[in-house]
Amino acid sequence: MTDSEKLRRFGLDKVALFLLLLAGFFFAKLIISSRTNFKLSEPVALQGSGLAVSVPAGGGFKQLSDGFQYEGNKFQLSCVLQINSNSAVSMQWKYFLLPFEKTVSERFQAQALAIAGSIEKTDSKQFGQFTFDYARIISEKTAILLLVGTTQLPDGRILTLEVAQKGQNIDLAEKIFNSLAASVIFTPDNPLAKGGKLLNNFRQQALADIVQKKARQNYYYIKNYTDQSLGFITDATSLKTDSPDTNSLVAVNLYFIHSGINSLAEQSLFRSEPNLQSFKWMSRQSNLLINRDLNTSIELDRQGVITVQTSAGSAEPERNIIQNFIFTSTMLPEVLFDIFIESFLQSSFDSVMVDTLLSDGRITPVIITRAEPQKTAQPNAASAVEAIFFDSSTSYQTTYFDSDGKILLSEVHGKISYKLERTERDRLITDFPQWLEKIQQIEQYILEKPRN
Repeated sequence: MTDSEKLRRFGLDKVALFLLLLAGFFFAKLIISSRTNFKLSEPVALQGSGLAVSVPAGGGFKQLSDGFQYEGNKFQLSCVLQINSNSAVSMQWKYFLLPFEKTVSERFQAQALAIAGSIEKTDSKQFGQFTFDYARIISEKTAILLLVGTTQLPDGRILTLEVAQKGQNIDLAEKIFNSLAASVIFTPDNPLAKGGKLLNNFRQQALADIVQKKARQNYYYIKNYTDQSLGFITDATSLKTDSPDTNSLVAVNLYFIHSGINSLAEQSLFRSEPNLQSFKWMSRQSNLLINRDLNTSIELDRQGVITVQTSAGSAEPERNIIQNFIFTSTMLPEVLFDIFIESFLQSSFDSVMVDTLLSDGRITPVIITRAEPQKTAQPNAASAVEAIFFDSSTSYQTTYFDSDGKILLSEVHGKISYKLERTERDRLITDFPQWLEKIQQIEQYILEKPRN
C-alpha cells in the first residue's frame, strides 16, 4: 500500500468514526425526545374538594398512585419519568389542609437550600383559572432544575406544584410546569364547601340544641365479622350549667379492645363552650400489655389556635411533643362526630366533607354521604350514612340509625375491619365487669344522679 493510499484510508476512517459518533448523538437525542413527549391526562379529581388537576401522560411517564393519596395533613399526586440512569423528570401536586406558617419567599428559599441550589427567578403569573407564585431554582452541584408554584384556592386551601428535572440536555420541566398549572379546575359547589356551611350551623346552633334535647350515654360492642366480641365503646354528651348565665358542653368517651397481640384502652374528656369557640380535650391511651400510657391534651384558644401536647411520661422525655396549628372552618373534633352525623341527617345535604380532629392530634378528612339502608345488615334501620375516612389507609364506614336517630350499628372496613353494635349498659357490664368503675366515672360527668 502506497503512502497516498494509507493517508486516504486514514482520512476515511476518521470520517467514518465521526459519522458514527454523530449518528449515536442523534440516536440518543431521538430516544430522549421520544421518551419526553407527553400529553396531559384527563382531569384527576380530589374527591369531595371540588379540585381537579392533570398529570403528564404517555412518553414513559409513570403515575405513582391511582389518585390523590393522603398523608401528613396533605393530599399528594405524583408522576415520574426515568429517562436513563442519570436523567429523570418528576412532578408533584400537593393539596394542604392547613395554612402555611412560612411566607412564599421563605418556602422557596427552603426548597433551594434542600437541593443545594439558588433561586434564579421568582414571579407571580396567571395560569388558566389561577394565579401562581412560582420560582425557578437551579442547582449546579446536583444538576437539578426545580420549578415550584403555589396558589390559594377560593376556599382557603393551598395547592402547590413541583416539577424537578435532573440531567443535562433535557428541556422539559418548564413546558410541563406551564401545562400542568393551567390545567387546574375548581368547582365551588362541592362537598367540602357544604361541609363548612353545615359545620357553621352545627357550631352556632345545632350542637347545643341536639345535646340539650338528648343528654345521652351510648354503649356498643366492638365485634369482628364472625361475631366475636373484641371490646366495647361507651360515650356520652351533655350540657352542664357552669353558672346562671353560662353552659358548657361535655363529651366523654371510653373504649377497650383486645385483639390478637393488642390490648388497648382510651379514656377522654372534652369540655367546650356550646359553640366550640374554645375547648379543652384530654385523653389517655393505654397499652395494657406493656403498661405504657400516652397522654394527649388538645386545646383551642379564642384566637383560633390549636395546641396539641403529647406526653409518654417521664421515662421517655423525647416523646413529649407540642404542636400548633389553626382550627379551620371545616374542622370537627372526632368526639362530636356522631352528633354531627345526626345534624347531617336533619339537613338538606346529600354529601359533605369535613376534617375530623382525632384525639391524638391527627387530622383525617372524611366524606359523609346519605345511603340506602341495607335490611340484611340491619332490618330495623330507618336511615344510613356512609363515610370515607382518608388517613394512612382509607377506611369505609356505614352507620345505621333507627327512627329516633340512634345508632344501631356501624360497619367499618379498612386496614382493620370491625363493627360497632348497640347494646345495653347492664349487658356490657356483665361482659366487662372489670370496667364498671370507669363506666361509672363517665356517668358522673353526664348524669345529674349517677347510678350506683
